Amino acid sequence: MVTIFDVARKAQVSVITVSRLLNNPEIVSPHTAKKIFQVIDKLNYQPSQVARSLVSKRTNTIGVIMPDIKNTFFNSWFSSIEDYASDHEFNLVLCNTEEDPVKEMKYIKLLHSQRVDGAIIAPTSKESVEYLLKSNMRFILFDRLYKGIKTNYVTADHYQGAYDGTEYLIKLGHRRIAILRGPDILYPDIKRYLGFAGAMKKYHLAIDKELVLNCEFNEEKAYEATKQLLQKKNKPTAIFPFNGLMSKGVIKAIQKMNISIPDDISLLSFDEIPGSDIFKPAVTHIIQPINALGRGVISAMINMIKNPDSLIKTRILLKPKLVIGDSCKCIQ
Repeated sequence: MVTIFDVARKAQVSVITVSRLLNNPEIVSPHTAKKIFQVIDKLNYQPSQVARSLVSKRTNTIGVIMPDIKNTFFNSWFSSIEDYASDHEFNLVLCNTEEDPVKEMKYIKLLHSQRVDGAIIAPTSKESVEYLLKSNMRFILFDRLYKGIKTNYVTADHYQGAYDGTEYLIKLGHRRIAILRGPDILYPDIKRYLGFAGAMKKYHLAIDKELVLNCEFNEEKAYEATKQLLQKKNKPTAIFPFNGLMSKGVIKAIQKMNISIPDDISLLSFDEIPGSDIFKPAVTHIIQPINALGRGVISAMINMIKNPDSLIKTRILLKPKLVIGDSCKCIQ
């Protein structure tokens, strides 16, 4: 196999000059560049990523660590990242942790050993972030932050999204609002609950703790929780799941019990529901600006890679939007 060393020897230049031409052709003289390209064509040399990194000290590879590949939100987000990275000639390595801290740490160490240029991570555990802070690997937190840890991040305003959704239900007359939340150790879940609580407090409404259920952002657990809620003597008038997967579980339970949305129960979802385009009625939901979030985090990461000495920190907080459908009934 022809190597960069063969090209350098045949062209009678240094390996560094060949690598410079492959990475930054504008800094190599036209005469030298022409001579090297002639050798490359003659030897049919295919530059490897390792060869390219000799001078640039980069692999043009970014690790993306996400918690749940089944989650439509993360799927769509990764797609937007992939498009932008490809346009800027960066490769992505996708790691799916399945919300497992052990698997997450394993992937971080693997990416570190593979000398990726940086990592974008929606972390499952605080320990992973603390490890990254101690390492020399560039990284940006996406979606999930931790109190007391100050670093680069891109996330949505989960508090405002949940506040706006809850206020919308309250203005429709709903007082008994059931909340299906995730693990209360995750930033989005904590902020969404605080947004819900903030809206309830503004309108002087008490929170019934029996209507606040931890479903761990899991579809099956949301399905079981919904059946329990709808069998209560004093049922809720609205259900507000904190992600699309749980909303899907809620719909399955409601359909199983032959209950009507919104005639018998109103439904508001944080994030879109997988397959919602074929579901009737259209579900009212809080949508995060996925494309802007994806573009923001990948462009910030690429900027960090290309400008390693920059002291500018990335702090991006984007506002979600309430999309009104037909799944919430006015009960004034």
